[in-house]
Amino acid sequence: VVIFGTISMFLYPIMYRAGILDGLDNMGVAIYTGSTLHEVAHVAGAGNAMDPTDALGIAGTATITKMIRVMMLAPVLVIMSFALAKRKSSVNGGKAEKSKITIPWFAFGFIGIICLNSLLQYLLGVDSVKEIPLNGAIEYIDTFMLTMAMTALGTDTSIEKFKQAGAKPFLLAGLLYIWLVGGGYLLTKYLVPAFM
Repeated sequence: VVIFGTISMFLYPIMYRAGILDGLDNMGVAIYTGSTLHEVAHVAGAGNAMDPTDALGIAGTATITKMIRVMMLAPVLVIMSFALAKRKSSVNGGKAEKSKITIPWFAFGFIGIICLNSLLQYLLGVDSVKEIPLNGAIEYIDTFMLTMAMTALGTDTSIEKFKQAGAKPFLLAGLLYIWLVGGGYLLTKYLVPAFM
């Protein structure tokens, strides 16, 4: 999935510049990018390549769309934890036993930062979170850390791991990738306007 996301990080800006995404407005391109790319870094890279200054709102909106997807993981994971805990107890003959539920704290961290940014924006009376003092420095450090994380992912990858995995995972990832690029475009073009 990461490989195809990396390909998309370069492919989406090419598609945008070539006019393939002309069926979408700038908001649509942003939603399409943020909702179909796997990693936050891929979304940021593709969004910034299409709209380096965020004058069109593509880069920022794409990142926000991706962050909303990440936040939606919290309720899904909590519901799945409860469902799996109930299933586990029914498999064990209905014995009442405590099962540990995993809580996705990272998603609540995102929500906390959103609330903090909104509060600071309100208290300081600025039009954008980019105008909050120290935001530029925090963004610079964040970009550096994100780059290091992606580098670490890359250094942990080897041809041997691909050979051990076999062809089936790549076939599945390829089919999912085709669905995301094609199906995601169609959903963004025809379904998103119905909600706006």
